Amino acid sequence: MTAQAEKLNAEVQQYFDLGYLKTTEGEYALLDDFSEEWAQLGWYQRYLFDAFQLSDFYMSGHFKWSSAYKSADISGCGFVFAEQENGDHYAVFLDRSKVLFTKTEYYYEPVGATRGTGRVNFGNPFDKPVEADFTLIVKDAYAYVLVDGEVVGEYTLSQSKILRGKVGLAILSGTNKDFGTRCEITHLNLWMPKE
Repeated sequence: MTAQAEKLNAEVQQYFDLGYLKTTEGEYALLDDFSEEWAQLGWYQRYLFDAFQLSDFYMSGHFKWSSAYKSADISGCGFVFAEQENGDHYAVFLDRSKVLFTKTEYYYEPVGATRGTGRVNFGNPFDKPVEADFTLIVKDAYAYVLVDGEVVGEYTLSQSKILRGKVGLAILSGTNKDFGTRCEITHLNLWMPKE
């Protein structure tokens, strides 16, 4: 077993022990590194992995992002999940000061944390790129968000919404200037329980 596989298996065991996963039986998909930019104030762009239709899973990666504008609105990189054919989905973004967890039907609206603050404290991504390990775990109607290995928020998902859907990545832009928000994600992996 490689060192990376051992590390990923240890994470699965840890998340199971904490009650964030239902099982330790599953498989990984190691995903390609990601590098994109998006400049449309208040909007985000999704990049879906069409091969995966999931309800329970965890995704993690090393995120590095920067902004083209010092006073940009909330912006950052994140994950998309429960994407339906009609475009309904959830999205979770890591900004310099908080995790923005959203539910999107026609428009996106914030979802507040059930537990935890969802707050983080990074420097301005205009001054220099910000880096962090970002993890999203979804189990049944609950989502857990970890930044640098620490849970910053637990979220309750809508019981009336279909939670099985496509997963992917997203960029939220806080400015129209130049490149807007630039995201680079490395060590990106997706864990799926055996069904």
